[in-house]
Amino acid sequence: MSIKKLPLLLIAGATLLTMTGCIPPKMQSMGSAPLPAFHQPKSTPAGEKQVSLSADAYGTIASSGLNVEQVNAGGGAISFGFHPAGAISPLFVSASVAGIAGTLQFGCNDVPCSLDSYEAWLASKEGDDDYTFWNLQERIVAGAEFNLGRHLFLGAAGGLQFYQGGGDYESKRDRLENRKLVENMDGKADWRPTASVWFGPRVSDGAIAIEYGITFGEKPKEWNTQLGISYFHPSGFHGTVFTNTNTSFAVSLGKSFLF
Repeated sequence: MSIKKLPLLLIAGATLLTMTGCIPPKMQSMGSAPLPAFHQPKSTPAGEKQVSLSADAYGTIASSGLNVEQVNAGGGAISFGFHPAGAISPLFVSASVAGIAGTLQFGCNDVPCSLDSYEAWLASKEGDDDYTFWNLQERIVAGAEFNLGRHLFLGAAGGLQFYQGGGDYESKRDRLENRKLVENMDGKADWRPTASVWFGPRVSDGAIAIEYGITFGEKPKEWNTQLGISYFHPSGFHGTVFTNTNTSFAVSLGKSFLF
């Protein structure tokens, strides 16, 4: 290495360290994650109409998400689904509404997340406080589901998701952005395109489904994802264990009524 190049490398290294120390962590609304209501697999024979109405309750304890931690929250969702009869019976439309409320703490798990002033704020009493939040979510999608033989199914859907939020968390992240300590990826009320895919086996008259969902942002790094595994009992009761961008672990229990 040439001695003449050494000062240039030192300057470049110092500049890089300075830049990485000035990148604020990203914050987003808790409602921007995919709505936590999972698709009810069609149980009527091929070609027959199915109408479903589902109610779910879900919650999380000491979970974590994108630059948030100690998320303790609970909520519920109501979903309506319609499969028509005849040749187009694999097609369906679904509408869901959900609400969640709880408390959380600000954290720092983004990469990179090295803004010194934000780290100093986290270490303060204010940075260690719990902040309340609440969100409403509305989603409407259309899709198709197909049987792969007698025991397997596969489906996909796409549509729009809307959300509105409030609470101390929303107010605080706005004030932190004004102080250049964080960068907000969205507002407390917004909408996003959404999509999901699912598959699984039929077990007796019930079903096990693995579902992956996305709400899309302007950039791939701003996409929110959700992965859940559900069991649907023939009686209509069902349960799901899931994780998403804003909740590392959550459980949902519910009941479906088929018409």
